[in-house]
Amino acid sequence: MQTVLVDKLIVPEESKPAFLERTRIVQSFIRTLPGFVEGFLYEKKDGESPYNFMAVAVWESKEAFEKARETVTSEYQKQGYNPQEVRKQLKITSERDICERSSY
Repeated sequence: MQTVLVDKLIVPEESKPAFLERTRIVQSFIRTLPGFVEGFLYEKKDGESPYNFMAVAVWESKEAFEKARETVTSEYQKQGYNPQEVRKQLKITSERDICERSSY
């Protein structure tokens, strides 16, 4: 069963350039990891929700997702990058869901 990571984010207008730059870097890296299926970043243009971005990454299995999470965490540590601190500085709030993909 595929595992899907869904991040819903509120990104202030002034933080968008830095957010988008880092997102491109992260997306380029995770696309190289074993088990990655697909990923997209969506920007909301209309609607009631306070979230204005949604990032989705699909992994072929829960095991592939867990291994990717470990690899990304390790890479962040090597780079001295702290995503929680950066989000705090950029005033980005988020909510994360981990789902199993099913068809309907």
